[in-house]
Amino acid sequence: MLVIIVCGVVAYVYLNSDMYTVNQVNSKMDSMIREKNYKQMKSVANNKHTYIFLRSLSSKDKVSDTSNFQGGSDKNAYYVTAVKSQKLAVYMRKTGVVSWEIRHVEKQ
Repeated sequence: MLVIIVCGVVAYVYLNSDMYTVNQVNSKMDSMIREKNYKQMKSVANNKHTYIFLRSLSSKDKVSDTSNFQGGSDKNAYYVTAVKSQKLAVYMRKTGVVSWEIRHVEKQ
């Protein structure tokens, strides 16, 4: 019984931590790039330059050096990540208890 309680507490802490959200930023961005999801790229890109940059990426490109929480709230969070040495501002929105989605991406 104690093991179940400890596992539950650890899971709760992880799912509500910055580490989990950073993982979501990386996962969602990598998925969009890998799948060449142009419709999603267009909907999340803050401007034409960002959209063109996202479209130009190879399906093998991955984000890296994602920052910790940079601002916002517990439901709308701002992070900075990089792909091909280009920094990107990524705004995430919490859509469920443990689910996040990309709200906006902006080339810096």
